[in-house]
Amino acid sequence: MNKVTSGKGFKVLITTICILLVLALITAGNSTVGGIVTGFVLNPLQRVASDFTNSAEEKITPSKSVEELEKENSELAEENRRLNDMLVEYYDLKKENDELYKFYNIKKNNEDFSIIPSTVISRDPNENFYGFILDKGSADGVKPDDPVMTDNGLVGYVSEVSIKSCKVTAIISPAAQVGAVDKRTGDEGVVEGSAEYSDSGVAIMKNISAQNDMKSGDIIVTSGYGGMYPKNIKIGTISKLDYDSYTGMPIAVIKPFEDVRNITSAAIITNFSGKGDIEVLEESSNNKENSKKTD
Repeated sequence: MNKVTSGKGFKVLITTICILLVLALITAGNSTVGGIVTGFVLNPLQRVASDFTNSAEEKITPSKSVEELEKENSELAEENRRLNDMLVEYYDLKKENDELYKFYNIKKNNEDFSIIPSTVISRDPNENFYGFILDKGSADGVKPDDPVMTDNGLVGYVSEVSIKSCKVTAIISPAAQVGAVDKRTGDEGVVEGSAEYSDSGVAIMKNISAQNDMKSGDIIVTSGYGGMYPKNIKIGTISKLDYDSYTGMPIAVIKPFEDVRNITSAAIITNFSGKGDIEVLEESSNNKENSKKTD
């Protein structure tokens, strides 16, 4: 049955019409009374009936055609795709802005640095010590032996350069040898990687004095000796003191501030104050030698 004819409002309308017919028959002999009744009751009801019918027709008949609804749906879908594209672009820009802010902090804290922001584009699966490839090369001013760091600290150096990319040897590789110093005690040594420790993402500090005052938790930074790395760049903290299994000499296990196994971007340092200056190391060695002779 049609929803309109079975509705409560329709039944009320039929009942009202029946009552009016009865009144019309009663007043058939008096045209004046009949006219009053008809004018007073029937006319408003006719307007109500008309409004009810129009409302029912609107419910039965959609205000928009199928074609119009399909077009509207298509436009909404397209708008949704456009908003999703904008959201993806926003996230990319936000990530880029965050990375640039990190590089800004490096430059701000080291005004003598010339830096090239770069992104990790690949990793060599045959690389046992977590080296990686950056998207900057000789065309950008990158040269072999340029140090590489993040805002957290040193991560390695440029070992190979092509026109548009370069390979970085990580500080947890045995090939990396970084002059280092304990920030608290002044004890010196060399930080490098080790096959025994590299899979754990840590390095070792060797060539340290047997009478060192180092302890776990000490911060290790670059010494600047040799002129390859800037002075006072954070490397990591001492996680434990141990002895070399081959030489029996003391070593410190260093946990880098930056996990080179997971970095996605880095700054290549192409120039800095003291770059290539090896006199500092020679002077330090001479001073130590003279001190020993004096003693």
